[in-house]
Amino acid sequence: MGMATILAGMPDMWRDTLAAHVPDQHGYCQTCRNSSGVSATWPCRIREVAEEAKYIHDGGLPGTFTGRHSRH
Repeated sequence: MGMATILAGMPDMWRDTLAAHVPDQHGYCQTCRNSSGVSATWPCRIREVAEEAKYIHDGGLPGTFTGRHSRH
């Protein structure tokens, strides 16, 4: 069972994650910053897991989400 499938059953958590992992004015994730201030390109992997969780929660089949980081 993948992380998105587990997270799909926790709507408060994936909603909070979607709200927090948003792009800054340069196209980087505002939340995914390391101690030196370097950030992941948006959408970050955490954002995409939350998007997939929402997709599954809304009736999509696990493994069929086609986000930027998907394995398809």
